[in-house]
Amino acid sequence: MRRPLTEVASWPSVRADGPVDEIVSAGSNVVELASGASVPVWLTEPVDGVCRITVGGPPAASPVLVDGLSDRPWTGPLEGWAAAALAPRSGSGRRADGGWMVSLPLAPEAAVYGGGESFQGPDLRGRRRTLVNVETHGASGYDLSYLNVPFLWSNGWGVLCPSGGPVVADVGATHSETAFVGTEDDVLDLFVLRGEPLDLLRQYHALSGLPGRFPEWALGLWTSRCSYLSEAEIAEVLDGYEAADCPVDVVHVDAWVAGNVIEDLACNWTVDRTRFPEGWVQRLGERGVRVSLWHNPYVVKGSERAAELESLGLLVPGAVTADKDDRLIIDFTNPAAVEWWHERVRETVASEGIHAFKPDFAEELPEGATLFDGRPSRAARNEYSLLYQRATHDAMGGDEVALFCRSGTTGAQRYPCHWVGDTPSTWPGLVTALRACLSLSLSGFAFVSHDVGGFWTGGSQAWVEEAFKVMDNRDVPADVEPELFGRWAQWGALSPVLRFHGTGRREPWAYPDPWGSAAVAACRLRNDVLRPYLAKAAAQASSEGVPMMRPPALTHPEARVDSLQFLLGDDVLVAPLLAPGGTRTFWVPPGRWSPLLGLTAVEGPGWITVECGPEQFPAWVRD
Repeated sequence: MRRPLTEVASWPSVRADGPVDEIVSAGSNVVELASGASVPVWLTEPVDGVCRITVGGPPAASPVLVDGLSDRPWTGPLEGWAAAALAPRSGSGRRADGGWMVSLPLAPEAAVYGGGESFQGPDLRGRRRTLVNVETHGASGYDLSYLNVPFLWSNGWGVLCPSGGPVVADVGATHSETAFVGTEDDVLDLFVLRGEPLDLLRQYHALSGLPGRFPEWALGLWTSRCSYLSEAEIAEVLDGYEAADCPVDVVHVDAWVAGNVIEDLACNWTVDRTRFPEGWVQRLGERGVRVSLWHNPYVVKGSERAAELESLGLLVPGAVTADKDDRLIIDFTNPAAVEWWHERVRETVASEGIHAFKPDFAEELPEGATLFDGRPSRAARNEYSLLYQRATHDAMGGDEVALFCRSGTTGAQRYPCHWVGDTPSTWPGLVTALRACLSLSLSGFAFVSHDVGGFWTGGSQAWVEEAFKVMDNRDVPADVEPELFGRWAQWGALSPVLRFHGTGRREPWAYPDPWGSAAVAACRLRNDVLRPYLAKAAAQASSEGVPMMRPPALTHPEARVDSLQFLLGDDVLVAPLLAPGGTRTFWVPPGRWSPLLGLTAVEGPGWITVECGPEQFPAWVRD
């Protein structure tokens, strides 16, 4: 199943870093390296119009890809790919220290998108990113990410490198007119896509899977805190929502297990019945809310769960987490470990009657470990998060499962939704959360979210630790600056998935007027007006792969608008407020747009500036 590379005469000696054993010529089924080595090459067409280039070994299945990709030979011309900004002749080589590097010419004014979550924004041009999942520890604005996707695209072309490990993307940083994609894998596996932006996303989903179906009820309001600590505490919170006439659909609980989760940062799967007595979920259900629970893939060294898993051989041998050396890691490359996990999930769903899980953490596998499937841990650094989320999703069963995930990589969009992690409760924190949501949306993730109000404020760690000592979180303050909270809540109500969460109070009614009432009004708008519209956009995302949050790069690429705004679905224009004061300048797409939260109608195309009072917000619906 190979195609001769007769069109390839030579490969330019352009490299990103380090010595490269460059490809100097190509025959019918092999390429010749400068070192004299001959390496076999396969060219196949896994889906219509997509060329798969595999060097050093035959095309293979991968958890990040869908099953059953075609291995029919590629029969299209290669010359045309140069115009699309990628062809084998555009440069590649094997690094002397292992792995491969591919170079791509960049058009002078082309923006480049993808890469997964980026707190520095969706346009990668001029940047060099190491696409490796890390625990950011609440930082934002830096080039660190919980969720990395080795899928890059620009006007007319895209590339997907389905590696489970780190990938380097140098997008015009080393050389202004050249991008480099580097992988540490022994076999180079590269998918070459071409077309308009929506075509590229559809091809990506044909290779790695469509976004999963997200339940309609999960498009309502999720309320959370770090953490609700008892059924009694949740009951008081729900009383507050009722008194404010603010709709709530899902209550999420982090600390439902026995012990101190803040200290352990691990899941022992044992319900603390002193705080959450039998039937607590059913009693909350009588008030019209569903329940979500937290978990992560770690157990505490020396605990009963750790002893059980060690005796069964279900842990990553000798591995502990980078930030806590007393946490052991479950090995999801081991089918027996996956089945053990399935049993824990099913038992909890059956005993508690819950409706959703929050698969947290899973960003980091330590260096030097060997997994059950024989791979070094570094080769599965990013893939581990997908295996973990898939295990929870599969155990819950059904076509519509609601997860709330932090990490991920290529293919993880099959298990929605994903949120952008622990951002600070500051105006820059809001902006970087927006940047991360936009970049995720341009990387194949249709259902994205963020912690409304931000996760943490200065000094919050002290009162969280104190609350967990007495297992009572009712006295924590509403600690976000009120205007910031109100504006973040308005943006949250116009996001794909709405969740209030953080170290202090994040309930919208807990904040003083006018900002508390503005937040509640935005939640009512979502519930009373937008729910059918959101359900339609969610269905479209799952069937077509079009993200619910659509930046201008996707909807109006011809306008070359690089601004922090988006369409929610087909017809709702949102330009979140990014600083105190209520002033916003943004680009209006063609047509007439009617306001959703105050203000007046606007008409495009063109740039405008608006001034917003507390209960006004830059959001319009297409006439």
